[in-house]
Amino acid sequence: MLTKKTLRLKFLLWFFLGLIVFSMLTRFNQFYSFLPPVYAQDYQLVKQGREVMIGDRKIPLPWIVWQEGHGRHFGLADMAAESLLGIELNSSFNPQLQSVNWFNFRGNIPVRFLPPFRYLDVTNIFENSTIFLEEANNTLLINSGMVTVEDAYEVTDNWGKKIIIQLSQPAFFQVTQGRGVGVITILSSQPNPQLISPQQSPDNSVSPLKEEEGDETNNNSKPEKRLFTVSAKDFSTVITVNLPEFNTLKVSTSGNNTLQVDIREDAISPRDISWHRDIFYSRRYVDINKADYFLVSYLAINHPSSQLKITPILPNQDTVIGTAPLKNFAENLGIIAGINGGFFNRNNQLPLGAIKYENEWLSSPILNRGVFAWDKKGSVKIVRLQLLETILLAKGEKLTNYYINSGYLQSGLARYTRRWGNSYTPLSNEEIIVVVRHDRVEDKIVSNKAGDTTINIPESGYLLVFRKAKNMADKISVGDKISVTTTTIPEDLINYPYIIGGGPLLLLDNQVVLNPEIEKFNPAFANQKASRSVVAIDKQGRIMLVTVHNRIGGVGPNLLELTEIMKRMGAVSALNLDGGSSTQLYLGGAIIDRSPETAARIHNGIGVFPQN
Repeated sequence: MLTKKTLRLKFLLWFFLGLIVFSMLTRFNQFYSFLPPVYAQDYQLVKQGREVMIGDRKIPLPWIVWQEGHGRHFGLADMAAESLLGIELNSSFNPQLQSVNWFNFRGNIPVRFLPPFRYLDVTNIFENSTIFLEEANNTLLINSGMVTVEDAYEVTDNWGKKIIIQLSQPAFFQVTQGRGVGVITILSSQPNPQLISPQQSPDNSVSPLKEEEGDETNNNSKPEKRLFTVSAKDFSTVITVNLPEFNTLKVSTSGNNTLQVDIREDAISPRDISWHRDIFYSRRYVDINKADYFLVSYLAINHPSSQLKITPILPNQDTVIGTAPLKNFAENLGIIAGINGGFFNRNNQLPLGAIKYENEWLSSPILNRGVFAWDKKGSVKIVRLQLLETILLAKGEKLTNYYINSGYLQSGLARYTRRWGNSYTPLSNEEIIVVVRHDRVEDKIVSNKAGDTTINIPESGYLLVFRKAKNMADKISVGDKISVTTTTIPEDLINYPYIIGGGPLLLLDNQVVLNPEIEKFNPAFANQKASRSVVAIDKQGRIMLVTVHNRIGGVGPNLLELTEIMKRMGAVSALNLDGGSSTQLYLGGAIIDRSPETAARIHNGIGVFPQN
């Protein structure tokens, strides 16, 4: 027979066991609710594609169709849908829901993360409109009918100017803006003939939406023009806005089929979006000394992550030679997010800094400049880096090399591997090229002029290239046995599988370490005010991918201002990357910090991939 004492003990035991189970379930539910809904696997994917068609226009926009219960749902890649269709994304702090604005619709809609895109469930957005969606093979057809742009007029407020555009019904639209000009394209529409300007198009002798190196300055020598003009092109209405100096535009929708175009120095709105459980996206104005406010866009990425992988990226995986728009090779590689990387020669498209991928040097560091190094386990390091190779010759002599697959040309020795490409063409006059296969010298070639010959790079070997270093080359003969030992300064950097170069260092362990001269940057570069890109580590240990453009009423930051901006944003360590027209940040199928038409082709970057 059980005594009262025994029953009491059993009751207490079961009570505490119940508390433990309840606590575990609560923690699990909290964790599970934070996951993007794709992991719940509560739906059936029906079809997906990368192209939508609105009227006769094809648009590169990823989409999916899925079955959930008895209903069919349509999803559009969120950042691309905002950029290409005008569906505005607002601040949202739940990765499972996204707040959106689109004409009559205001509210939160579900999202589904299917790598590498996050898809908005747009089914309810278009529910009360004339828009109809249906899939046809690999294309999603969006039937919206022909919209009439009924009126467009200018309104002046005390804070700036705005344009009101009245439509006959909701319409999709795209916005691009560059130096002094913004373009609003209303798809599948026709303007009221009375709105069409006598001059159908602006002076395009120098297009403001082309890639330009000096995009951080405005040309204010143009004569005064009308605020906007209206034209018709390819079944669309094009509204070209002449932006006052340092002004930007923002287009928002309202419930009465109206587009409102705000034109002001701070037109772009701040926002914070918990985009993925391991990616936080923010766009905000950051001030320096409560005087200058800079527009900053950044991604904060948890590292390590069971869902994400971060690596250097290049346009072509077979060679380090070449450039491309970040958006193009980001989509080809299937990355979720990314930023432009280190420096390169824009003329010959060769790397000018460190790129290391999966423990292999794609290109070596130069000039003791700063690098960002990381591994898959969560270790990250920002430091100045030198590479040092010892070439051991047959007679015991040693040669020193500092460059692997580099476009930085100096007198002395450089080594080129198959990561350079299948072949090498001399980059300077009077080079001596030593061909090494299986650690043995196979050939020795003397080139007279740059570009005068092509030498195959052995798959199981490399080339040693001597520039103005005949005495060094004379120590090597065909048939000699050669070995190479590679180290770094600091020594521990040799163990990091991923490295991307830039410079100069801005912050290190909460201390300002900006010293452009040490990293061989000239004073003009340090003082130049331009768009900037940064990779950093914040106080939570997250990796930050940051772009900074113009200040309100002025141009971008110089390096000292950039350092202060990163301190204000909570960065512990930070490295400057290539900037100016190279500055660009990618997320979810779109460049999110500028119009992609104004962004330069780049050589390399940092990419965030879905983990296999």
